[in-house]
Amino acid sequence: MKIILTKDVTGTGQAGDVRDVADGFARNYLLPQRLAVRANTKIEAQVAQQRSRLRVREEREVVDARALAQKLEASVLRISARAGDSGKLYGAVVNIDVAEAAEAQLGIALDRRHIEFEPAHEVGEHLAVVRLHATVLAKLRVEVVPT
Repeated sequence: MKIILTKDVTGTGQAGDVRDVADGFARNYLLPQRLAVRANTKIEAQVAQQRSRLRVREEREVVDARALAQKLEASVLRISARAGDSGKLYGAVVNIDVAEAAEAQLGIALDRRHIEFEPAHEVGEHLAVVRLHATVLAKLRVEVVPT
């Protein structure tokens, strides 16, 4: 029986895949659990149209992420923190501080979970890597200055 999966099924495929499976597997498991629907030309056309819309949206997101990456890489975030005479910080600058500084200085809202930043314990320049998309990374320079 030819079916279209509505949800990911281990060993069979991912949502949206058109598969040819055993009749009993489809009738007794996939269809009653609403993991799949019977394939016909109308539903296959809808799935193809939905995939093309997703592909266009994905391409647009990648283009936007690359533009944002260029803007981030061209800028330097300055974060002030309390420090001693030797340049050691009283505490550390972490990814949350980088996200807040990006919001305040650049007007760009970044999710702290997408910022890979080794905690800074000294005054100076540090590097943060921001994952803007699954395929797009931006390197952001962070300058920690004493207050």
